[in-house]
Amino acid sequence: MLLKRTRGEKIFNVFNIIFFCLFTIAMLVPVLYVLKISFETGGFGELSISLIPQEPSTMFYKMVLQDKSIWRPFLNSVFITVVGTVLSLFVNAMGAYTLSKRDLKGVNFFVYYLVVIPMLFSGGLIPSYLLIRELGLMDSLAALIIPALASGWNMILIRNYYWSIPSSLIESARIDGAEEFTVFTKVILPLATPVLAAIGLFTGVGFWNTFFSAVIYINDPSKYTFTVKLREMIAVQQDLQKQFEKMAMDSGEDLLLANLTQEGLSSAIMIISLIPIIIVYPFLQKYFVTGLMVGSIKG
Repeated sequence: MLLKRTRGEKIFNVFNIIFFCLFTIAMLVPVLYVLKISFETGGFGELSISLIPQEPSTMFYKMVLQDKSIWRPFLNSVFITVVGTVLSLFVNAMGAYTLSKRDLKGVNFFVYYLVVIPMLFSGGLIPSYLLIRELGLMDSLAALIIPALASGWNMILIRNYYWSIPSSLIESARIDGAEEFTVFTKVILPLATPVLAAIGLFTGVGFWNTFFSAVIYINDPSKYTFTVKLREMIAVQQDLQKQFEKMAMDSGEDLLLANLTQEGLSSAIMIISLIPIIIVYPFLQKYFVTGLMVGSIKG
């Protein structure tokens, strides 16, 4: 028998629906506007609120794909994202497994003084820079991966999820002769797939958007990330304008050069930068509620 909702609950549900619809529109409109500009080759400078391009063309996307200087930063970001996400999940999963041992001596010390406090207070930019320099990681992709591997917040979430796993499974594995690492890899990790998938997506997005660290630690342009290249192409408009116009003329498109604006090219790059996340998200979305909700309330 279904419970009858009260009048207050109905009003609250209506308010929620309206609020989140407006919130969704507010989030989608800027993205759709950038998508429109990336296809727009006419009507620039005119006041228009339409999200449909007046003269659609794939010119800007062709210009981006023909620019060979973009592919190396793109591949660098792919490498950082894939390697960094896998290593980060493994490091955080192992750390969380250790912190999940309630009977381990000193576990509270590790949780509060080596995880919680560093999560709230960091050493700052200068000590981090000096550390990376002394480790010999300057001007290498490792400088963008290693410092971001361990996350206190992710360890806490994964640890709470481990507490939701029945201890009888672990005890059964130990009775069968499984060692600690075997229990972790063969029992714990397969059962923790939901929380690892959810956190993996957030971690991957963080690595994909690596910008500040790349600006600080990387000097070689061949090791720039895709976000740094994006910022460079947006900022240096005047120096690149002639190059873009030449590429447009070589492509044979019947377009006015006056309409080939930097805004359209920058918008095309932004849309391309979203494609990897859009591709991965549907495969991991189903784990969000199961992973993060259970990991945040259990224990």
